[in-house]
Amino acid sequence: MFTNPGILLKEGNQRLFTKVIKSMRDQPTRKSTMSNLDRIRCSIAEVFEYQPTDSAIWTSLRSRNLTRLSRNFLWKCLHDIYCVGFFWEHMSNLENLGQCPTRKVPESPEHIMLECNAAGQHQIWQLTERFWRLRYPSWPKLNWGLLLGCGLARFTSSKGKIIPAMNRFFTIIVSTSMYLIWNLRNTRVLETSTPASKIEIHNRWVSLMNSALRRDQLLTNRTKFGPLAFKKQLVFKTWSGTLLDKDSLPDDWIQSEGVLMGIRSNTRKNGVG
Repeated sequence: MFTNPGILLKEGNQRLFTKVIKSMRDQPTRKSTMSNLDRIRCSIAEVFEYQPTDSAIWTSLRSRNLTRLSRNFLWKCLHDIYCVGFFWEHMSNLENLGQCPTRKVPESPEHIMLECNAAGQHQIWQLTERFWRLRYPSWPKLNWGLLLGCGLARFTSSKGKIIPAMNRFFTIIVSTSMYLIWNLRNTRVLETSTPASKIEIHNRWVSLMNSALRRDQLLTNRTKFGPLAFKKQLVFKTWSGTLLDKDSLPDDWIQSEGVLMGIRSNTRKNGVG
């Protein structure tokens, strides 16, 4: 693009110079990254009938519909750089750290999210599906490619028109649930061997979803966020029909405090809300 990088450096544009130098290097690609990109493409093609490019996949990880923590988590999962599973197999006397404590198989982010029998994973996906069905009748079968590519959801109407609010809702609730499952695993494995109770898992999930709702409300503030603010109508359509006491809410509930999603916190002993 630039024929004389030295001129850029002389003019003091260090950031642009660094960018040019990086663009001139061959960027090595991890095999696990390529594999995950392929799995995302296959899953999105199967569920939404289109194949995203690599660029579209990377862009989806920067979506403002994701929190900063979720973006970071998905990026690391796509690159498969978490210290789990086979990471430990060549470390003397530490091999057991790579095994799932409940299934006694090599651990991986995919296993933790979709296969592990430890408390949390199955219950969280049940709650997520239940929440989704408050508004939409059909819940897709989850797989690793679809989870990593949750920001690429492209639900359409019967006439083939893309439904942005539905896509946002899927991205938000799936990424939030994934991050909670990961945190529960880390607490269980790294801090205490005692699994969380069903009530605790339920209430943590409810709390995170309410935080996601509140985040959406706050980010509609055009005075504070200017052109980066979310459109009120989009946020309204994203959550409409999934809120607690929805019939008693004001028409402009976006500006109201105390708005909650439609699954309550739990105090019952059996952990079922």
